[in-house]
Amino acid sequence: MENKVLLKNIGHIANYDKSLCDKILMFDNKKSNISPVQNENGEYNILFNNTLLHSEFGAVEEAQNIVTKLEDIDNSNSIRIIYGLGLGYLVDSMAQTIKKAKIIVYEPNLELLNLVLSIANIDALFEQNVILCSDKDKLSDYVKIYSNTDTKITVSFLSSYKKLFEDDIKDIVSIAQKAQGAHSAYKNTLTLKAPYAVYNTLYNIGKISKNPSINALKDIYKEKCAIVLSSGPSLKKNIEIIKNNQDKFVIFAVNTTIKLLNENNIKPDFIVNVETVNTTSHLEGINPNEHYFICEAFANCAFFNLETRKTFNYISAGNFLNDWLRNSLKLNDGLETIGTVSYSAFMSAYLMGFEKIILVGQDLAYQDGKCYAKNSQYEQLECVYDEKLKKYVIKVEDFEKFAASLLKTCLTIERARLSAQNILNFYNDNIYTTKSQDGKDIPTQTGFALFIDYFEKAAKQVKKDSPNILLYNCSTGGAQINGFENKNLSELVENLNPVEKINLDNFSANYDLEYLKQRTEQLRLKLLDLYVLFKDEVVLERKILNELKIKKTITSNIEKLFKKHKENLSKIISQRKDEHIGLITTSLLLKFIEKIDKDYLNDYNCALETIGELEAIIEWGRVYLKNCYTALCNSQSVILK
Repeated sequence: MENKVLLKNIGHIANYDKSLCDKILMFDNKKSNISPVQNENGEYNILFNNTLLHSEFGAVEEAQNIVTKLEDIDNSNSIRIIYGLGLGYLVDSMAQTIKKAKIIVYEPNLELLNLVLSIANIDALFEQNVILCSDKDKLSDYVKIYSNTDTKITVSFLSSYKKLFEDDIKDIVSIAQKAQGAHSAYKNTLTLKAPYAVYNTLYNIGKISKNPSINALKDIYKEKCAIVLSSGPSLKKNIEIIKNNQDKFVIFAVNTTIKLLNENNIKPDFIVNVETVNTTSHLEGINPNEHYFICEAFANCAFFNLETRKTFNYISAGNFLNDWLRNSLKLNDGLETIGTVSYSAFMSAYLMGFEKIILVGQDLAYQDGKCYAKNSQYEQLECVYDEKLKKYVIKVEDFEKFAASLLKTCLTIERARLSAQNILNFYNDNIYTTKSQDGKDIPTQTGFALFIDYFEKAAKQVKKDSPNILLYNCSTGGAQINGFENKNLSELVENLNPVEKINLDNFSANYDLEYLKQRTEQLRLKLLDLYVLFKDEVVLERKILNELKIKKTITSNIEKLFKKHKENLSKIISQRKDEHIGLITTSLLLKFIEKIDKDYLNDYNCALETIGELEAIIEWGRVYLKNCYTALCNSQSVILK
């Protein structure tokens, strides 16, 4: 006989997750060990593993007490996660109070879901702001979709669930933190790095057209061993072993490790860089002409200007910065990036066909208070537990020394001090706890926690595609990365044979340069039009400012100027979807989009302030576009050679 209650509940859930409905229907609740019971006051309850899920003294009251303790309850920019559906008392109570914010119910037990949805009409599950899920990946996706950097995320649960599933609840809290971290990282990339990345790419196109793709090296090192060196503290611990066995593996080194490697006479085979800022200072003491380099298209121009033995392009797919360039070079590979250079190094090694890949310095956590290996850029940062604050904090013993270390990228000591303080603030705002290789809690950053997830997913995928591959994590004492076997490097090298290094000097570029010329010329013309538009807008805004200051009110003439001003901004915004300059326009809009949305046309003081701010930003954009145009023209001249 059909269960109408179940079909009704399932029907609504199918609107957003049909696969979950199919999973729930697989269970036969007649064989269930989970049973409904009734309290003395007439409320229904669930007996699960000899534990009542709801309070036997009042399930409704228990749920209401949890909801009333939520802070900032009227905040529409919030996500309220409920761990455990039970009989729905908690989600019903929360849905009655919260009408705009998202409520996500996470119940991993499909047997319980089948039973409850077969017997209970839970009104909250039919609300548009309520979602039910049973999979952590799905939960993570929901949180990422419905949150931003400012979203308040809470996790609520019954006391019985805490007793039964305390460790799993911690995982859900971690998912929420990492989702927030992902938004912070993305916003940081867009607002701080995107303009530099775009400029770098335009500047680098000419050099990129002369460099072979990393894809040219596919499977050249089959059945050999690679080691990927990152700048975590474990690199220093293993430096002697690497030094004495460097003939047994092909060495991929991220650029921040080079100083330490050079001091220990270790010569990396590949130096990998994806940084938008100039970090060539890390290469001090080495001759780039003796090394192969692997660089992202948006890496700082200084790296593409180096006289290297050979530079290989790593132009990742699925990266909004590279879409136009990949189309222009007719690339259809599946290269990936996640924003960390170690990942690009790892994927480069995998592409080259290595049978064994070893990670060292990929700690992704702060062990023994150390954040980075000695002689890396941030070696002075320490992670310590503050007894007063009852949490881990990042500090630096000598702030002035730390600031001075940033001088090469900041130009002035004042900017270096500001940059140093911003770094400390960012790190302290993103402290997170993960599991170490020995299973203990260890402090890290939300960004590092995201990288752990990405490495784990990568390991799972490469093992699926290449079942014989062996992945080792020799970042002793660092974070646990599932999919990689934890191993002491000293033990591992005993069974490794020397690797004959392949001469890659004769590899050359193989792109359709005529097509690239055509695409860059189209970009140049559109970039010039955009520059002219910004130039005209700067003149217009200065005229509006002068009128406002003289008239002290919004006159009919100013209203006419405002109309033209709005038309210009609309033209700029409309070009975000343009294939050629969409990214450039987007990176510029991030600087002033919030100002555009202000209602300042009918308020003199607001108009004066907003137009003043916009004028400064648009002028910055004009100069930026001029520099981008010059960079592209220089690249075109290189392509033509």
